[in-house]
Amino acid sequence: MDARLLVEQVKSQVQAFHTADTSKNAQGMLDLLWPEFTMLVDGHPITYEDVETGSKSFMASLETFHTEWKDLKIIPLGEQHAISSFIFTDSIVAKDGTLTQSTGPNTFVWEKRDGQWKVIYGDADHYPIELKR
Repeated sequence: MDARLLVEQVKSQVQAFHTADTSKNAQGMLDLLWPEFTMLVDGHPITYEDVETGSKSFMASLETFHTEWKDLKIIPLGEQHAISSFIFTDSIVAKDGTLTQSTGPNTFVWEKRDGQWKVIYGDADHYPIELKR
């Protein structure tokens, strides 16, 4: 496979993940994960089942989910695997008015099966953004 085509395919999936996040579409996000998906979030391991259980209630608790992803890099690891990495900056408002802002790195390992790219592994760290007074 042409490396440029692979990069474009994975980039499209990263953009779909961003769209699912910002539209609070938990199912759309889950559709981009393989069932064996695991991730370290702030040093804590989570599984596909954890995301499936927690993301729907989490997304439903939000008023807005704004996130900017910058410095996106896609690194092909052959024809069936690729890494995406970016820096995110989140600004999340819960329905109770609580504002949470954080920034940090995100890395996904993408795997292609039957022509579909989905995430098999991830790592993300959230660092609070201190509000200036």
